[in-house]
Amino acid sequence: MATLTEDDVAQGRPQPMIRFEQLPAAVDSPDAQGPLTAEEEETWELCQRSFAQYKDAWFVAAGALDISLRGRLWRRDYDTAEAFIRDVADMSTSNAYRQIAGARIAALLAEPPRLELESNDLSRMRDSDNVRAYVISQRAAESLTPIREDYGEDAAAEAYRTVAEATGRDKVSQKTIVGIVKQFPRRAVEELDAEQRRERLHALALRQADAEAAAKAQPAPVAAFAAYVATAEAFAGKTDGLAAAYSAAAAADPVEAKRLAVRLRDHLTVVVDNLPNV
Repeated sequence: MATLTEDDVAQGRPQPMIRFEQLPAAVDSPDAQGPLTAEEEETWELCQRSFAQYKDAWFVAAGALDISLRGRLWRRDYDTAEAFIRDVADMSTSNAYRQIAGARIAALLAEPPRLELESNDLSRMRDSDNVRAYVISQRAAESLTPIREDYGEDAAAEAYRTVAEATGRDKVSQKTIVGIVKQFPRRAVEELDAEQRRERLHALALRQADAEAAAKAQPAPVAAFAAYVATAEAFAGKTDGLAAAYSAAAAADPVEAKRLAVRLRDHLTVVVDNLPNV
């Protein structure tokens, strides 16, 4: 386990702030019972300190949640995992797991690595001073889930950096990330390399920023209608591979593919019925 130094101590705090990389690796112990071992006791105490700094570094606390849940360390002080999560984080179990999934993205943004993936897909050493740190909210990190699932945590963190740089923002809102991710293709539909992802995300970020600026200038009723139009645009932008996706699904499971196609038709029928008469 990493040893904290005086340099890690946050100003005005009686104990050192814990960084994400100072947490030990999570160990899966689904059948753990009885008292904690000496090593588990040490890990559990570190996790509890991480929970205490939750509002200052949510991703560190989320990492500690992951360790405590997977190792069942909570069994010393709590009867159930749900009671443990509610007490230390005041959230549902499902929300806790969503935050755990986004924690590594936040950690990567807070502590930029010295190795960066170049456009030719080869890694080379680069001065870390050229890679700035960013702060990401829990919700924004969760909203990057499609990119994380398709390309990994490093790619999701890089996506956030690209959007932040394109928009000139120190912290990008969940709303902006959601708007961009909705328009970003899933890997199964269109696979992009690192450079293509950056270019696509940069263009989408500029478009999203323009749309948000225009929405702010619109009267509230117009802005509300524009939100519906934006939703339709995002959906339309993802339908290029719709026919091919259906054909592939029908070849694998024709009954399920047909059921899904009927659902799609029913949803589109509702959309058509709700269209304004213009």
